[in-house]
Amino acid sequence: MPHYLRLKHCSVLAYITLTVLLAFTGVAMAAQTGTLKLVSVGIGDRDNMTLRAHKAIVNADVFLAMHPEQTRAKLADLIGDKPLHDAGHGLFGRMGHRGSAEQRAAQQDKTRQIIRSAVAGGKHVVILDYGDSTIYGPQTGYLKEFADLNPEVVPGISSFNAANAALKCGITGGSQSHSVIITAAMGAREGYKGKDTLTKLAETQSTMVFFTMGLNLSEVVKQLKTQYDAITPMAIVLYAGSSDKEQVIRGTLNTITTQVEDDKLPFEHLIYVGDFLR
Repeated sequence: MPHYLRLKHCSVLAYITLTVLLAFTGVAMAAQTGTLKLVSVGIGDRDNMTLRAHKAIVNADVFLAMHPEQTRAKLADLIGDKPLHDAGHGLFGRMGHRGSAEQRAAQQDKTRQIIRSAVAGGKHVVILDYGDSTIYGPQTGYLKEFADLNPEVVPGISSFNAANAALKCGITGGSQSHSVIITAAMGAREGYKGKDTLTKLAETQSTMVFFTMGLNLSEVVKQLKTQYDAITPMAIVLYAGSSDKEQVIRGTLNTITTQVEDDKLPFEHLIYVGDFLR
C-alpha cells in the first residue's frame, strides 16, 4: 500500500476510535449526572398526587421534606428506607425561619452538602412539598440556591385548586370583575409598607382568595367593607382536598364574623370573597 494511503487509513481509524471514545465518555458522564426536583405530593387525600409526582418519588434516591418522620409515615410505600432529610421551612427563602441564625446557617451548610454530594454522585434528589410549591411555598428558595443544578419543579394540586372545586362554581364568573387576586392579606396588617395593601387590591372588586397564614379575619372584613358591599358573598373552605373533612362555610361580609371565630378555624382553610358566589 502506498505511503500516503497508509497515512490516510490511519487517520480514518484514529478518527473512528476518537469518536467512539467520546461517545462512551458522554454516556458515562450522563449516567453519573444526578438530578434535583422539587416535587409536590398534592393536597389533602393521597389520590390528589399526580402521576408525574408519583413517578419522580419512586425513581428518587434521596429525599428532603419539612417534616421527615410524618412524611415517611405518609409515603412509606414510596420512600421505603431511602435517606430522608429535614428540608426546613423557608430554609433558603424569605419565609418564617425557625431556630436561631446559627442553627439556620448550620442546616443550610448541611443541606448544601447533602444535595450537591448526591447529585454529583449520580443520585436523584427530591425535595417533597405540598400544594402548588410556587404559591406561598416555603421551599422555592431551593430553586435559586441550586439554580446551577437546573432543578425541575413537578407541579401539584394546590389547596386553591381543591377549594375551587369544593365551591362548585367558576371563580372568574363575577359580575363586577372577571379577575382573581390571590393574597396572603399581609396588606391588612398594621404598618405594612408594600404597594399591595388590602384596600388597594379590593378597589377592582375582583374575586379575592386569601391564603390565611396569620390572617385576622375581623380586620380583613373591616377593610374589605370599604370597597365591597356588605352583602358581598364570602366562603371559607376548610381542609380543601380532604374528602373526609372538607367543609364549605358560606356567608357575607356582614355575617361571616358571627358565623366563625378566628381561633376556631383550622390552619388548613382558604377564604373567598366575590359576587361569583351568588
